[in-house]
Amino acid sequence: MIAGWLTLSTILNLIDRQTLSILAPLLRDKFGLSQQSYSHVVTAFLVSYTIMYAVGGRFVDWAGERIGMAACILWWSVCTMLTGLAQGAISLGIFRFLLGLGEPGNYPAALRATTRWFPKSNRGLPIALFSSGSAVGSVIAPPMIAGLTLAFGWRSAFLLPGLLGLLWLVVWLWIYQLPQAHPGITPEELSLLHPDNDSVSEVTAPKRWSSLLKDRNVLALVLARLVSDPVWYFYLFWTPEYLKRERGFSLTDIGLYAWIPFVAGALGGMVGGQASDKLITAGVPNVRARTRVLYISAALAPLGIWTSKAHSAPAAILLIAAMAFVAYSWFINTAALIPDLFPDRVVGSVLGLMGTAGSAGGVVFTVLVGFLLTHYSYGTVFALAGSMHVLASFILWALLRVGHP
Repeated sequence: MIAGWLTLSTILNLIDRQTLSILAPLLRDKFGLSQQSYSHVVTAFLVSYTIMYAVGGRFVDWAGERIGMAACILWWSVCTMLTGLAQGAISLGIFRFLLGLGEPGNYPAALRATTRWFPKSNRGLPIALFSSGSAVGSVIAPPMIAGLTLAFGWRSAFLLPGLLGLLWLVVWLWIYQLPQAHPGITPEELSLLHPDNDSVSEVTAPKRWSSLLKDRNVLALVLARLVSDPVWYFYLFWTPEYLKRERGFSLTDIGLYAWIPFVAGALGGMVGGQASDKLITAGVPNVRARTRVLYISAALAPLGIWTSKAHSAPAAILLIAAMAFVAYSWFINTAALIPDLFPDRVVGSVLGLMGTAGSAGGVVFTVLVGFLLTHYSYGTVFALAGSMHVLASFILWALLRVGHP
């Protein structure tokens, strides 16, 4: 039940986040936004998201996942509804900046809840479930947002997701409690959730971010996500724009077909999470199993380089789908590495640092994308995006202390 409700939270998280990208072709025309101006609106979101990922992770470690999740989803749901009041580029950027303050805490809170309720050998699948919820949200969002816009206007596309978030919040506060407070959990089951931590990294308390970054394993994960996460932000925020400007898609076409890559993303998360869990069950050490899947996934990433050269829109969507598969496999297995390497009490902080690094890279890459599309072409951007997971895998291989295949 908890895994399912966490998955629903990430579904709502991505619906709220992707609403703007789906409506970007419409809103760019309505508000007179150039590609560079649109990149600035996206950057406003990413700047606050970057700052609050680390802060949100620390807040969740301090307040606990129940209250931390509740505070985050309340904030982002209200901000999503407020976006429907935007009157131009400036107000749109302000509302997206405010949205970014609340959204990132969802992931550290979900990871903490998973760490509380699942033994280490079984965390890959629930982490894949809630992480792939964002792909499911991205699948639902195009037809949902396009349908609402065509039927009731674009402002309604921001109102309904926000209301759904508030409904989710009420149920969360009702159902969630810690395992030790649950009357149905036995002492034997609790012992499975809290084995000894002899194999974890030497980091023991989230006193300072600087102390976490001195740990080589933290640095490996942070730098790997710094390089790889911008790829996903590009596909998330620019795919509808690409499909309209380069492939001639209408808003209806986007609603009908833009969900396809995100199905592949959900599959990538599920396959990646289950694959590493099965390797662990077969006797492969936890960290070695996760990194093996990461390296195999990165080997597929250069397929994305050929997207702009595809001779048809279906072929281009297929290549975008391949990149979504890779990106989600990376999200799931880098997140699953955290409780394998570090004590439970710092998992939110470590994931927060990783998320901040990833979205900081996304900020830089988004601005770069706006520049490259203004002066060059999508071909240059796809070439960069198809190379970055390979670079991230070399960083992980070079810095991580354990777990090489």
